[in-house]
Amino acid sequence: MNPHESPPPAGQVPEPGPEHAPTRKVDPIELAASVYEDWDLKPPDPGPAPAPAPAPADAVVGPVVTPGRVTPEDFLPRPIGQGPAAVREPWTDPVSPLGGPVEPAAPAVVPPSGTTAPTGSAPTGGAATTAADPVVRPPSFRPPGPLAHVGRKAPAYPAEPTDIPTVRGGDLYGGLLPDTVVDGGRFGPVTVRAASVRGDSHRYAAECRQDASLVVRAGGLLLVAVADGVGSQPHSHHGSNGIVRLLAKHVLPKADTLLDLLRTGAAADFADLTGRLVAASAEGLAQEAERFGHPPKTWSTTLRALLVPADPAVPARGFLAVGDGGLLRLRAGGWENLDADGDGGDGAGTLISTRTDCLPEAYERARTALITDTRPGDVLVLCTDGLALPLVKEPELREFLGGRWGREVPGLAEFLWQAQVRVRSYDDDRSVVCLWEAPA
Repeated sequence: MNPHESPPPAGQVPEPGPEHAPTRKVDPIELAASVYEDWDLKPPDPGPAPAPAPAPADAVVGPVVTPGRVTPEDFLPRPIGQGPAAVREPWTDPVSPLGGPVEPAAPAVVPPSGTTAPTGSAPTGGAATTAADPVVRPPSFRPPGPLAHVGRKAPAYPAEPTDIPTVRGGDLYGGLLPDTVVDGGRFGPVTVRAASVRGDSHRYAAECRQDASLVVRAGGLLLVAVADGVGSQPHSHHGSNGIVRLLAKHVLPKADTLLDLLRTGAAADFADLTGRLVAASAEGLAQEAERFGHPPKTWSTTLRALLVPADPAVPARGFLAVGDGGLLRLRAGGWENLDADGDGGDGAGTLISTRTDCLPEAYERARTALITDTRPGDVLVLCTDGLALPLVKEPELREFLGGRWGREVPGLAEFLWQAQVRVRSYDDDRSVVCLWEAPA
């Protein structure tokens, strides 16, 4: 209100003036006639407006704009069929970003003259279509489909998780462990993918996952580890998860020293230091078990780990292990054993080690090695026996994984699907960490 004017009588609403007009927002798609910002200025009478074309039943009706005086009510949506309406065509995304099914497009409507049709709508000069053309997905999109299996017979267990683990004997920790863990990233010259998956038999029995995996950065080193809780022990899931955590705790303050040992290739000093780190981790695991009131043996677990420098000029990779599992290398489509220590069930030529040493008791029998002949494009595969055993006995599984991991680095979801490929009679938990060396 003008401050020099007298206020209106009580109960009387003042006449709206230009100062009461809302800010005008022009939408070129919705306006079919010129708009005059001055409310008191009317354009020449254009004559009766043509009858609007019937709108589709599911059309989205925009604001109604009529020639002549513009009022705030003109910017409110109205039901279909009440007054002239600018009908918008629903926007159609030509390719779903998630690669999922794309719904058919709604009937297309020719937009008003002088406007531009959204991408994917029917051409303005032709007839409207009733369905979208088939969507061509990006070449990189490969839907994995249902969980696969190799071998002549499918596994007897269901392909997906069934029962949720129950809390047994007040062990809330076991009930909180997830069915599946997946991780990954890049570090220096390597790309990492890791997965730990509850086995079919544990899913069927509503038992928790007893395997564990770890991917952690320790200064200029990458530490990756897998652990397999001994199935015959009631609290082995505590042991597997505890040992990888404790190993990381003791490696972190010694990362610079370990990096220097890898750089210089000092295998004996590396074995001495990592042996002491494993012993300290085992001692901490036994102490944790006792604090829970459990005998340390009930926390029995294996352990395998790799230490990878971030510096591409240091090709050495440090390996340590207690117990069974696999350390494999995929090179030029062929599998190589890097942990044939002569103690496996089939002798020195076996693909994996099948030792039964377990922590926290067998820390003195930790094995170490330096892998110094790394080449660009190599793939190192560190795994528990849930994957290592079928790799030994099932050529189809070696062919399946070798044909995929030896070709390109998969995404996290695709790697998880590949790592879960099932084999009849192998229903244990499965943990695996893959390291792809950068190509030349």
